[in-house]
Amino acid sequence: MNIAVIGGGIAGAAAAFGLAQKGVRAVVYFESSGSSGLYSGALDFELWDRVGELTRIEPGLARFAEALGVWRLEASPLCVATHEGNVRPTRGSDSAVLDLGPCAGKRVAVVDLERDDWDAPLLAKSFASSAWARQTNTHFHEARVRALLSGFERRIAGYDFAALHDAPERLSGLLSALQLSGVQPDAWLFGPWLGIERQAAAELSSALGVPVGETTSALGGAAGARFDNARDRLLARVADVERGRVTKVEPSVAGYVVSASQGEAREFSAVVLATGGVAAGGVALERSFERHGGTGFRLSFAAPVPLELEHEVFEGVSSLSNVDFVARGLSTLLDVGIATGSGGDVRGRPGLFAAGDAIAGRPRMALEAARTGLCAADGAFAHASRFG
Repeated sequence: MNIAVIGGGIAGAAAAFGLAQKGVRAVVYFESSGSSGLYSGALDFELWDRVGELTRIEPGLARFAEALGVWRLEASPLCVATHEGNVRPTRGSDSAVLDLGPCAGKRVAVVDLERDDWDAPLLAKSFASSAWARQTNTHFHEARVRALLSGFERRIAGYDFAALHDAPERLSGLLSALQLSGVQPDAWLFGPWLGIERQAAAELSSALGVPVGETTSALGGAAGARFDNARDRLLARVADVERGRVTKVEPSVAGYVVSASQGEAREFSAVVLATGGVAAGGVALERSFERHGGTGFRLSFAAPVPLELEHEVFEGVSSLSNVDFVARGLSTLLDVGIATGSGGDVRGRPGLFAAGDAIAGRPRMALEAARTGLCAADGAFAHASRFG
């Protein structure tokens, strides 16, 4: 059975994992993880203020999270602190992010390092003034920790600062600094700096006997890097990876032929399109002065799939033109995508399936991307079993 997955973000990784669970080693094409590598570390199905609706974690999604190795999914929602100073619920999180739920009613120390992008006193005050902290009587306070070893560490990118803590000696030094701080809180809250490859938060928690974790990450921070590394490890186990940009997907007698920027074109009985939306570059915004239509959208590769915008399906084409952003609003950047059925099957194209942000009108959330990736894997496997 020969199935391709185009895209290596959360949706593509989930699709490849789902196929592997059925005994299929898919071919995964991707250059980068797109917007998945920019995620904050919070995992949602919908906008976070709707987390109380508690979408059920399906067994397949739980297995994917476990195989990935860097996600925490519990039966109940978590509560996390954001890098911007908010406290919010989330359905799951990066495993290094501190779950504040068990800290309710206790003392949480916000680590005060002299980083230019981190204001511990202000953040502690913001967390303490949150509705959650007031309702649970949870206390946040800054705690000075002398853990910077060089002046340049004040201003290097958060990703680079986090990577420093992959070194054993650096983590040992951080542990000593916490023990010498003179503070004994019920939990320690860091910025998103506790390693990229190493499970530093878990190691510190074990050594100190209290929970240690991070806030969520900013764009391009530690959480996205941890996903990228975990994705690479997972795909190495369950799929064959072709690193390169797909340029064309076209119908063939046996299914679809996929052409990429490197290597020869290959034929597959089914294809999962997990190429992302506008944010990831899977759907491109274009402006043409040569033809009528002006500003519009197109796929970033040639493929015979219909696009959909605000429930209007443009059959048989992979581009939309003459989009009036004044009338429609900038929400069109999130809504536009491939027209699919409820199972991710591309309308009018048997054997093609879409997942994640590539699908029109779906929430652009991490768990929704993973869920649709697993769903597309089910559809692709069923199609290939019948016709492959």
